[in-house]
Order: sequence, then structure tokens, then C-alpha cells
Amino acid sequence: MRSFTRKIGTALFGAVGLLNLAPGLVALLPSRLDTYGVVAADATSTLLLRHRAVMLALLGAALLAAAVVPNLRMPVLAGAAIGKVSFILLVFTGSGVHPNLTPVALADVGALVALAVAGVITIRTRVRPSLVIARKHKEDARLVPE
Repeated sequence: MRSFTRKIGTALFGAVGLLNLAPGLVALLPSRLDTYGVVAADATSTLLLRHRAVMLALLGAALLAAAVVPNLRMPVLAGAAIGKVSFILLVFTGSGVHPNLTPVALADVGALVALAVAGVITIRTRVRPSLVIARKHKEDARLVPE
């Protein structure tokens, strides 16, 4: 059961990582900005949106790394959660926000829920060093003839 749960945690980190990696295409192909339904007003806005795409791709890469390196999970999860919560708050509390950003913010809500579940799994399935030592001593005790 514990192994299955760990696989779910790994899959959640991977899925959210891929979700964040996808916007990285905007950095390479600014013509893809229209996928958000928002048109950059000028070259500076385009540059800022492309930079945002690079940052999201980096977060996606970090989440994918955390999927396979459990020691990275909590710090990467913290950074991802801060980024997602800030975007969600900005979209839903801002005035004059383009309505096409609502689905993006809702996707971040879903990603945040997935990360919360992955975080709980990470904490609950973490093997404590004291348990590893206790198990080792228990195994050693069975090897000693009576």
C-alpha cells in the first residue's frame, strides 16, 4: 500500500510539473500567447509574458525533478504553492482582469489541490531514520540463533 501511495505522489508531482512546463512554449513561440486569449499590448508586455513562461517552465522542471527525487519535494512544493496562490489571488481580486484568465486560475486551483495531496503523501510516506534503524535491529535479532 505504501508503495502505491508513493507512486500516486510521484504521479501528482509529474502531472503538475507537465502542466507548468507547457507554457514554456510561449517563451520560444510568442505567437502562442493567443492560447490565453490575451493579446500583449506592446513589445514590453510580450517580453514580460515570455519571461513568465520561462519561469513557469523552470517551475515545471523543478516539479518533474521533485517527482523522482523525494528530498526536493517539500521545498519545490512550497515554491509552487506560493506561485499558484499568488496568481489565483491576483486573478480573483484584481479589477479589469481579462475573463480568459479565469480558466487558467482555476487550473492553478486544481494544481494546488494536487500539490496539497502530494505533500500529504510525501509527509506520511517519509521513512524516518529511527524507524530504519529499529527495523535493522529487529532483522539482526532474528539472525541470532537462540
